[in-house]
Order: sequence, then structure tokens, then C-alpha cells
Amino acid sequence: MKLILAHYLRTLRERDEFDRLLPELVIEMGYVPLGKPQTGVRQYGVDFAAVGQSLEDGVREILLFVIKQGDIGRNDWHGDPRTSVHPTLIEVLEVYLTTHLAPEHQQLRKVVIVATTGDLKQELHLNWKGFVESNHARAKFEFWSGDHVASLLERHLLDEHLFAESDRTDLRKALALAGDRDYDFRDLQKVLRRQLGLNNDGTVSEPSSNIRQLTKAIYRANLAAQVCAHWAQSDGDRKQALWVAERTLLWTWHRIQFTDPASRKELYKALGDPWASYSNAAKEYVEAIQLHASVRDGMAGYCRENVEFSLVLFEHIGLLATIGLSQVLTPVEGDAAKEIQQNNVEIVGQTLLNIINNNNATSSPRLDRNVCELCLALIFLISIGRDAEAELWLTEIAHRLHFSFITKRSFPIGTDSLDDLVEFEVSPNEEMAKKMMSTSWMLATVASWCAIGHLEEPYSLLTNGYEKAYSEICPQLWHPTEDWPRYWYYQTSYYEHGETEAPYSLPKNSDELRARVGKFNGLEKYNWAKHSQTAPIGLWPIDFIAARHFQLPVPAHFWFQIADFRSGRVQSFV
Repeated sequence: MKLILAHYLRTLRERDEFDRLLPELVIEMGYVPLGKPQTGVRQYGVDFAAVGQSLEDGVREILLFVIKQGDIGRNDWHGDPRTSVHPTLIEVLEVYLTTHLAPEHQQLRKVVIVATTGDLKQELHLNWKGFVESNHARAKFEFWSGDHVASLLERHLLDEHLFAESDRTDLRKALALAGDRDYDFRDLQKVLRRQLGLNNDGTVSEPSSNIRQLTKAIYRANLAAQVCAHWAQSDGDRKQALWVAERTLLWTWHRIQFTDPASRKELYKALGDPWASYSNAAKEYVEAIQLHASVRDGMAGYCRENVEFSLVLFEHIGLLATIGLSQVLTPVEGDAAKEIQQNNVEIVGQTLLNIINNNNATSSPRLDRNVCELCLALIFLISIGRDAEAELWLTEIAHRLHFSFITKRSFPIGTDSLDDLVEFEVSPNEEMAKKMMSTSWMLATVASWCAIGHLEEPYSLLTNGYEKAYSEICPQLWHPTEDWPRYWYYQTSYYEHGETEAPYSLPKNSDELRARVGKFNGLEKYNWAKHSQTAPIGLWPIDFIAARHFQLPVPAHFWFQIADFRSGRVQSFV
């Protein structure tokens, strides 16, 4: 386990990863951080400080952390005066210790710790020893290498009382298979359930009102997930790493829902770590896929068979759409933060459009459940003002959907079974086609988007086809019931916590459908956004991430209200 942690630490960046982990570690060691590491703020050499009682001799002390990344060599010791270790330590001694210590900390033992994810190179051992001996009267100095930090993590965050042998065993199994793109991380899921206190069905195994214990469990679960995610990334599979981050974030939020609402505020801070892990994994994923997205049929290398191509494309469409919405729907403060967010949104939006425009198969969904990715992408494109591109894509999907239903080939199958899809692709026959076409979320969804968006030509094409050529299909729309938040973040739950509108009527006159939609929007029972517990606290993206992750249809009540392309403006849902 120590080797695993040491390897994991070497993959961490100094900012936003290693500097987030260290405060959690010192908390478990009994220290109280006096703040968190900040970027862009003059700190006079100290990234963060913590006060507590030494585990070695019991003396009260203040720890002053200087955080670095990788191995420390001669150039890192005395190269760039702004970032090198030696000038930083001098600044700690001459400025921080003389001007920044609070009166109550003046008499405490001062311990300056250089913490890095790597090692102190042999060429620097004498320099370090000489500096420590020359300044021992002013402060005590320690060097925390990646191996030392790994030992502390194992002892304090993953000790045998908090991280059982079964967890360690399952984590090792997960790491061994992390690079396999078909691996579902079932072993990591066992670890997450045990740490969060969840049964297989998502209920709480041991209800507890101890918020501090649950907070620690969330930190441990996220650490285990981060190790797996980084292991997958090191094997080149950033999509698997993103899946791990999504699952951890969703199950953590699911577990929080079982606590007393009055105590949840304390847990939202702990949720910040899974959210940061998701954001980092999303960034890595987008950076990896950008180049492929910009090339004609550049995504073809992600699949082995033709039948897979559409499935792979829609998976990436859903991932990019939820990443984009996680930016659009997250409130930020300050002009600089808003500028960064806007830049992120533009990058993700253009990457999504590149995939759609450079891969014709993005207009030919093959599974009925692809309505999830379709709706997420349309919502995201509308939210960033790319209505025209969304309209063109939807129109092309409507035309291809009509043709595929008429020919009974390459249509989105209603069973959503990959085995059925392969079998029908290899050996198509009339009887199986009838079974695969018996129900359709896709027909109802695409037709409704066209009607609400005033796309009259594709809407008429579908309604005429439904009336004359494929009337045997039963169009359906799914609506969540009021108790949807109970398991939305844990598993696919549309059978238990939803209702199906079937058959979904497709009148020839689109005005009639729009009028019916208007009445439906007035039903509070189906108001998905209103019943969300994430939206009021600025975490609404989690609802959309869960929809994609568990392949849940985005509730129609929501997109019914934003699908009007004719309006020429972004709807006010953000």
C-alpha cells in the first residue's frame, strides 16, 4: 500500500492536488490548519501553517509548510529566486517568522517542513544538512519526501482501524485493473460503500449522527478514488478516471442526503474534495480528446467494431455536455474566475461541436437510452448560445431517425441491450425488428424537441412517418416522481422512481403538442428543478452528471421549457 501511495503522490500537481491533500493529512495527525494554500497571494514562503501537539514528544508546535513537486535537485535549491527552495526558506525565516506569527503562536516550537511528492536528490544532501545546522537555533527543519508522506497517509488516513484489510485488498484489485477500459471498478465500489456506510441497495448500513466521522469517511473514500483515477490516467485512460471521479462524487452526495438537514452544511466542505477531483479529471479528459475531436472521423480509433462507433460517440457527447454544464451551472465570484469559466465553456462547447460535425454517426443514435446524451448536449449548446448548431444537428437526427424506422435498419433499439444490438446488426430479421422497435423514447423526445423548437419540417416528417409507416412503435416519455432525489445519485432508478407517459401522442399539428406541453409545465408534481436539493446550494450540475452516469432520461419538464430555438436567446435556466 505504501508503494501504491508513493506512486500516486508522484502523479500529483503541486497546486490544487498535493496542497489539498496535506491539510487533510495534518488534521488526521491532530493538528489544526490555520488556513489553506492559496494561489496568487503573497505568503512569504509558507504555503500553509498548522498548530498542534507533536506526535513524537508531545510539545506544542506550529508547522510551516513549503510545498513542492517532484524531486528536489541543485537547480530547484538555488535556481529561480521566486520558486527555489533556498530563497523560500530564507524568506520564511526572515519575514514570516518575524512578522506573521500571531502572539499566541510566538512561544510555540517552529517547525519548517519542505514537503514534496518526490525525493531530495543525493547532490543536495550536504546543502540541506548545512542549512539545517546553520539555522537550527531559529527553527526546526524537516524534509517530507513522497515516501515519507505515503507512510503518514497509510498510518493516519488509511490505518487498520479506519481502512480495513478488505478495503486494502479491494483497492489493490481495482488498481490492477484500472487501465482496462471495460473494467467497471466493482472492487473500488465495494470500498466506497464500506467507507460511506452504504448497503448494496443504497440504504445506510449504520445510521449515525456523528458528522465528524462521516467527514473523515468522505475524505478517505475520495483518497481511494483519487488513487484509482490517477492509476487509470497513468495507463492512458482518462475516461475511466473521469468515471471514478463521477461515481465518488455522486455516491458522496447520495450519502449526505441521509443526514440531518441541519448538519449538512458541515459536510458540504468535505464534498469539495470529490468535486475538485471531478473537475480535475474532467480537465484531463477534455485535453485528451480535443485533438481527436478536431479531425474528421477522429473518434473512430476508440472502438473495435462499426456497431460500437455510435455508442462511443454518444458516450463522449454526454461526457462533454455534462462537463460543460458543470461549468455553466456553477456560480463563481470575481471577474478573473468568470473569465476562466467562460474560457472553459467555450473550449468544451467547441470540442463537442467538433465531434458532432466531424463524425456523421453522431446523428444516428443506436440505443434508445441515448436520449440522455442527446438532451444533455442540446441543453448545453442552447445554454451557451449555440442554438443554430443545435438546430441543425437535431434536424439531421430527425431525418435519419425517420429513415431508419422506415427501413427497419440502424434505428435506436428499444431494449437498450448491447447483445440485442449486436445480434440484430449481424442477423437482422422482421420478427426481431418488430421487437426492437416496439417502444421508443427517441421518437417521442426528438419529435418534442422539434415541435417546441418550431422545427416544422422535421416534426411533420416524423409525425407523418409515425402515422403511415411505423405506427407499431409506442412513443414514450419518462417523468420522475417527486421522490426522485432519493436514489438519483446512486443507481439507475427510472423503474422505481418514475412514470412513463405511453403512448405519447404526436399530433400532426405542432401547435397542439406545444399547448399540451404548456399545460404539463404547470404541473408542480413533475417540476424537476424545483424538487432538486442541489440547485439551491449551487451544486445543480450534480443532477445532470447523475443523469448521464446512470443513463437516466433528462426530465422532460426541464427541457420542455428551454427547447424553443425560435426565441433566439438563451433561456433563463442558469
